[in-house]
Amino acid sequence: MQDVFYRKHRVYQMQWVELDLSRFRVSSSSFGGPIALLRDDRLLLEAGPAPTLDSSIHVFSASGQTIGKIEYDGVHHIAGFAWNNREQLVCVQEDGTVRIFSLSGQDPTSFSLGPDARGGVVDCRFWDQGLVAMTGDYRFVYVNDICEPKPKLMADAHLTELPHSWAIVPPHLTLSHHVEVLASVGATLLSIDAVGVQDQLLDHGPYAHISVSPNGRLAALCSDNGRRIQVVSMDFQRSFSEYNSTTNDTLTDMAWCGSDAAVASFATGETLLLGPFGDTLTFTHDAPMHLVQELDGVRMFNALSHEFLCKVSEDSKSVFQIGSTSPAALLYDAMDGIRAHSSRADDTVRSIQDDMPQAVDTCISAAGSEPIAELQQSLLRAASLGKSFLPVYSGDKLVDMCRNLRVVNCLTSYSVGIPVSLLQFQSLPFEEWVARLLNRNQHKLAATLCHYMEQPADQVYVHWACAKIRSSSTDDDALYRSLRERLDTLQGSTIASFVDIAEVANHCGYQRLAIRLLEHEPRAANQVPLLISMGQERTAMDAAIRSGDADLVYFVIFHLFKAMPLGEFFQVVGRTPAAGRLFERYCVEQKSPILEDYYFQDDAFAKSAHLIVIDNLREKDSSKLVANLKVAHKILLNDRARALESAAMDAHIRLVQVQRQMEQELGLPLVGLPLNETLAQCLAKGNYARGSKLRTEFKIPERRYYWIKLHALVLRRDWAELARLANAKKSPIGYTPFVDECIAALQYQEAAKYIARCEASERPHHYLRIGFYREAAQAAAKDIDVLRRVHAAASGDPTLQHDLAQQIEQLSRSH
Repeated sequence: MQDVFYRKHRVYQMQWVELDLSRFRVSSSSFGGPIALLRDDRLLLEAGPAPTLDSSIHVFSASGQTIGKIEYDGVHHIAGFAWNNREQLVCVQEDGTVRIFSLSGQDPTSFSLGPDARGGVVDCRFWDQGLVAMTGDYRFVYVNDICEPKPKLMADAHLTELPHSWAIVPPHLTLSHHVEVLASVGATLLSIDAVGVQDQLLDHGPYAHISVSPNGRLAALCSDNGRRIQVVSMDFQRSFSEYNSTTNDTLTDMAWCGSDAAVASFATGETLLLGPFGDTLTFTHDAPMHLVQELDGVRMFNALSHEFLCKVSEDSKSVFQIGSTSPAALLYDAMDGIRAHSSRADDTVRSIQDDMPQAVDTCISAAGSEPIAELQQSLLRAASLGKSFLPVYSGDKLVDMCRNLRVVNCLTSYSVGIPVSLLQFQSLPFEEWVARLLNRNQHKLAATLCHYMEQPADQVYVHWACAKIRSSSTDDDALYRSLRERLDTLQGSTIASFVDIAEVANHCGYQRLAIRLLEHEPRAANQVPLLISMGQERTAMDAAIRSGDADLVYFVIFHLFKAMPLGEFFQVVGRTPAAGRLFERYCVEQKSPILEDYYFQDDAFAKSAHLIVIDNLREKDSSKLVANLKVAHKILLNDRARALESAAMDAHIRLVQVQRQMEQELGLPLVGLPLNETLAQCLAKGNYARGSKLRTEFKIPERRYYWIKLHALVLRRDWAELARLANAKKSPIGYTPFVDECIAALQYQEAAKYIARCEASERPHHYLRIGFYREAAQAAAKDIDVLRRVHAAASGDPTLQHDLAQQIEQLSRSH
């Protein structure tokens, strides 16, 4: 058409049994996806030799080979169904229920369109992950994401009857980023969204078909009688092309080939390509074609064949157009000449000269847009020939193109049945294509492609293991051996996570197999939740503790606390010391009373007593404190290994009781003080008899008693009692502490009384500390070093200094 070339080639001869597709409701997925057939129960079918299948949804590959069958209960009629971009079949029932099936039909999910669809669903339109449903009262309900369904009602167009036709504009194609509905009502079109309704004020309606271009800029409108097809802008202000038919053919389907050419399929088998400027191309088929819109063209299939219509790329046009003298065309001709052993081939190559890099790039790109493998090979050979004449040229582009085309041709083969172009293949991540192969149980091919493309194959082996478990009828041990034998032979590949496999095994009733598989799971954070869901709490606890993750252990503990009786929970937690310690720590931090029950259940007498003591550290009521401590002591007596602690607690109880009495006598707050402090307070108040009684009752060591009483007497300035203490008997702590305490209290005369009772070697030093230089000199006797220190210190007494100087001189001579 004008200067644009289009190509239509047959992809497959359909492999299914001969079917009359007019008896079925058909839905086909983009990107070479599967075809779903549902017998049209709205038609009255005449019994005959032609197969009609059953009421289930039958799924075929694009080549017509059976993939699977989705069993449908048939209680509720299906208002509409279509494939989403994950190759899941979305079925909307007339009662407003939406059911989503995988290719295998296993584990379907469902949700409801809510009260807005209580009047029933009449018709549906779909896009990648969303849908719009028309209800029985002619309102529109939309769901933006079926994975997180939130049905919302669109603005009320006040329709009183079914529109002649309607279509949707997906959110990514609208300025508002919300889905819009184009409904043919009367002679005009209504544009409906979530906010309002706009009349486009057209007068050529009604329209039997409406199709929006992939870029959202154009719309193809077919009149109600099917004779007039018009391509207009999305604001409906400009008309770009128009086609008027002279026949009475009925339009059955409409789609877009690219973004500027519309394709219409008629009931007579004729397919029309309407170009951007009104030019048309007509193709004739034996039966009406079903159209599937793709990124770079449109797939067309009927019961007999499957074809692909697309625009010829500029690179292919540069190579193959008749009379083309482009560098790429010359390079391709040179390759043909070399095959034919022509002497002109070398001259043709040399004539390209500086344009050789461009010629090579063009041949490589043209190979990517060609659907026929033989032409791909010829173009790549031509590119390889041109590359050999270039001193510097990276071959990465050629290698990548060869690799990608091998994968594309493999996917397009009859056995796989995913007809894709290179553009479609590159528009999705490689993992998505692997997932599509796995949906068809093509595990070996998926693993081969992963290795060929140097991509990880984890998901392949996980899916294979899950599929094997679902289809197996053997026992757990045999199935485990089978899985391990296969997975252990993987070369250079390991399964990163066994959780998905174990989850499927548990779901299929192979619980022992699931537990054994989880033993190979390296991440405890994935392993533990599944073990808990399987009821393997003890195993989950062990795994959490081995991981060393305290948060994971707490997760198990909290689950067990909610799921188990309290006694059984205590047994499980107490069986593992680490879990028990964490549980105790949590209860202490949260001040939970349940910790007391836990200790009682575990016969942890010492911990129970310790808990009572800790809880009563700040108890102000001494009566209550004594009562609680007696309870703790009674508990502690049950533990024979805690005799020392039991005796200490008994002594503490007696101390508290004594402190209560002393508080009444002395008027001091004593309860809660340690024994030494209590004794010190008692002596500081001059109650020496009570202090002596405390010493006897609590067996305070004599040295400690002397230290405490010494300090208390000096503080009290009771020098008479201090002297009696020193003279009662030989001090067990010596007399230096007496001197130190008196000096600290600045009582030098009192200190001097006790210096004479100290060791002879210490006396000069003590006298010097209090300034008694003559006594220091006398105590020093003949120690020259000490005498010199006294001489230096006695600067205020010249007489003493003179005497000391003479004594030092005499001692020096004698030595």
